[in-house]
Amino acid sequence: MNQEETAVRDELRQPSAGGRRNGDLAATLALVIAALLFFSVRVLLRYQPLTYLPGDCPYYAATAVSLLHDGDLDLRNQLRGGLLVHGTQIALGAGGAWYPKHPILMPVVAIPFLAAFGMPGFLVFNLIVLALLGFVMMRLARVCAPPGAAAAAAFALLTGTFLRAYDYNFSPDLFATLILVTGLLALVRGRDGLGGFLLGLGVATKLTHLFLVPLAPLYAAWCRGRRGAWRSVAGAAGPLLAVAAFNASLFGSPLVTSYDRNVETRDGKTATVSHRGLFDGGLARGVAGELFDPRHGLLTTSPVLLLALPGLAILFRRRPKEAVLFLAAAEFLLLFFATYRHWDASHYGNRFLMPVVAVAAAPLALTLEWMGQRALAALRRPGRLAVGEAARP
Repeated sequence: MNQEETAVRDELRQPSAGGRRNGDLAATLALVIAALLFFSVRVLLRYQPLTYLPGDCPYYAATAVSLLHDGDLDLRNQLRGGLLVHGTQIALGAGGAWYPKHPILMPVVAIPFLAAFGMPGFLVFNLIVLALLGFVMMRLARVCAPPGAAAAAAFALLTGTFLRAYDYNFSPDLFATLILVTGLLALVRGRDGLGGFLLGLGVATKLTHLFLVPLAPLYAAWCRGRRGAWRSVAGAAGPLLAVAAFNASLFGSPLVTSYDRNVETRDGKTATVSHRGLFDGGLARGVAGELFDPRHGLLTTSPVLLLALPGLAILFRRRPKEAVLFLAAAEFLLLFFATYRHWDASHYGNRFLMPVVAVAAAPLALTLEWMGQRALAALRRPGRLAVGEAARP
């Protein structure tokens, strides 16, 4: 980088304290308002009653309805048809109850929206989650980039990737990504206890996020030593123990999850089946599909991610620990779900890889910052040359 570009960078990155606050506030408001307007218009143009509940969404909605109106988790009052219809989407309790197969934290949090707006409340909730995810992505990018670049990166990822296809939805994957990325943000800001708590809480939003919990103490130990690691462990312990107690109360063991109690009917006979055996796919084939599949691949549905690659190199130079943290989370999910037999079980894009898109906010912001610096330097150079030439005798 030449002296002119360095001066421009320093000018952009060293505002006063008041300027930083004002810049952050303006960028945040612009991002949230733009995201809400953009997605609200899209949703209103498509709205038809209950059509925003595709795939597994009706089962999440049924859980919230059961909790609000019946005060329990037994879904038999909400689901019409027998186990032949719903067996693979419920978890069979010891007493024959139909418990939710899916994590219940999102339905619990959505209950006030159901109470206030009825079934459309799930759609309102989803829009708020999407806007909050954009806000957290911006804050994650602000760790290493200025407000404008951070807001632009977050908005580009919300609207220029497959995330936009989940605005008309009641998406558990958006909600799980919001919790996970908020936990990562807490960690990079030095709040180890909160970061551990949120990564632990993420297990109650998506069971496979259990394998990301160790990132909290590992990163905290790297940055702040043993105390940081223990703070993150203590934070994660509460939600993890709560999940274990929940499993024990419903299925008799803390190690038996709702995904171990699905029901399959063959030849008129029912048997419980587990999802654990579904991670048996070929790694190379799965990764290729996750990247290049025409409808579900990251690069085909979210080509803006390619712009994050130059920023990743900058992030490694400026904030190597954060770069390792973001890359570790993204690479684990990419490799882990590549072996899942149903890795492409999404209507568009790959919902299992939403966190990969979210953590790209920081490197994408750095790329946009670098592009802005180069453009500004190029605009200033002719003016400076003209002044210099005019000053010559």
